[in-house]
Amino acid sequence: MNKKPSSSTQYQLTDFTRRGFLRSALLAGTGAMVLSSFKPVSGVFTTFTGTRKKLKPELYGDWWLIGPPPPASKDIPAEIPKSKEEIDRICEASGMSKEDCLKYAQKQAGRKSRFEPVDHHVFRGPDGYWHLWGCIRGTGVGRILYHWRAKNITDTPWELTGEFLRCDPKVGECIDDWGGKEWIQSPYIISENGKYYMFYGGHSTGRDATGVPVSGLAPDVHRSEGQMCLMISNDGLKWERHLFKDGLSRLFVGPGEARDPCLLKVDDLWYMYYAGYEDGDLKGRGGIFVRTSKDLINWSPYKLAHRDATFGKTSWDHECPHVVYKEGYFYLFRTESYWDANTYVYRSENPMDFGTDEKSAQPLLVGKIAVAAAELYDVDGAGYVSSNHDPAKGTQMSRLRWVADN
Repeated sequence: MNKKPSSSTQYQLTDFTRRGFLRSALLAGTGAMVLSSFKPVSGVFTTFTGTRKKLKPELYGDWWLIGPPPPASKDIPAEIPKSKEEIDRICEASGMSKEDCLKYAQKQAGRKSRFEPVDHHVFRGPDGYWHLWGCIRGTGVGRILYHWRAKNITDTPWELTGEFLRCDPKVGECIDDWGGKEWIQSPYIISENGKYYMFYGGHSTGRDATGVPVSGLAPDVHRSEGQMCLMISNDGLKWERHLFKDGLSRLFVGPGEARDPCLLKVDDLWYMYYAGYEDGDLKGRGGIFVRTSKDLINWSPYKLAHRDATFGKTSWDHECPHVVYKEGYFYLFRTESYWDANTYVYRSENPMDFGTDEKSAQPLLVGKIAVAAAELYDVDGAGYVSSNHDPAKGTQMSRLRWVADN
């Protein structure tokens, strides 16, 4: 009889919590219930007792727009278009290929608005509405989290609520951040024990892995360690930051630019997958990392869950992890390119291991699917996927099904 790995299974983890320097990093930088008909595919499930069946995801039907870019306003100012020199600096700092840099430059040319919805998550609240929270990049202040809602998941477009969230440096977020901008990003929402939890990337701590201050304008700005943060709500509508005894909203730090969380509950143990990079090496040590928790507050040291340089070795080649469980297997969706809608899917019996180099990862590869920053949902037995494969247009939704992978 095949079963999922027990939550008591032991794995070797690397200690990377380092809350000891969080307070100094702050100072250095600043001088309800979910309706039963809906569940994220990466939600809670019980021990699998059937026969394992290999599947692969398949898109079908048309895309519909759910999260269009919000208009510029006094509260959300537009960003001044970037010059060629600025674009060149961004391309060099990010490690983009010449081809990707050209595409990036073309995207910037002649744009009336730079607002681009990217990493996001959808959930259904006790008010009966579908709620979409997503990161908007390209505003005059940097990145923000924005809120849309709809009565039906198939509505298009969803309502722009005007509600948004920004970084809060007072609780340790976006400290002396990259380029002097705010970088709050990638929300992920779950419901547990009558509360809603929003996990998000709070970006720079203003320090590297050893606690040395790193300026947001320094050439080696990517040495700054990122952080995962938390907000909690009683109703999924009003959010408050969860602060620890040190006054910070940080659950944990690193490795690298810790961002793009996805949560999966296996029996009584939560797994959080997220993007990052080791040794301050954004261009060569990108990967997908995982931590575990029983209470959503205290998290284990990190473990590398996936790295496959076949499709690129930078952190931007290992983005937006999303993990789901289907008939005895765990499936990792890893975005490699927004512009080309390249997301690779890996299949594993072990939720902690999707291959950590080309040799171990390639045998687990299922294939490629034309989405970006994918999030999967089940609604009344039907599968859906949201995607940011065209950020300038906004977040979109389509149908998704699983078919036999013979």
